[in-house]
Amino acid sequence: MSEAGEFSGKAVIICAPEELEREWTSDSIPVLHNDLEIYFNENPASMDRLFEEVTAVLAEFGESISQFATYATQHGAIAVVKVNDATHVLENDMHIRVEAVENQGDVFFID
Repeated sequence: MSEAGEFSGKAVIICAPEELEREWTSDSIPVLHNDLEIYFNENPASMDRLFEEVTAVLAEFGESISQFATYATQHGAIAVVKVNDATHVLENDMHIRVEAVENQGDVFFID
């Protein structure tokens, strides 16, 4: 996890790098598939660009002290990592709330 805070929005499931090239709305919460970890490690500029455009991200990969969390912190974004099976449990446009405090992140279903 990176920044503490709370954010509500709509889940956007991202399973492939080309799906990152989109218009993000102000309430988008990208939910990143585990397979994207290698892509972000090899393309840190893409990770930086993502955190410039969104307020919160859920990722099936990462560590609380990692490059991913560092980029989130630099942009004041919430990044919750190691959310197992998030891309299988959540659906596109599902309204969720992400709460992050210290080293714990929670995801709540709103509707």
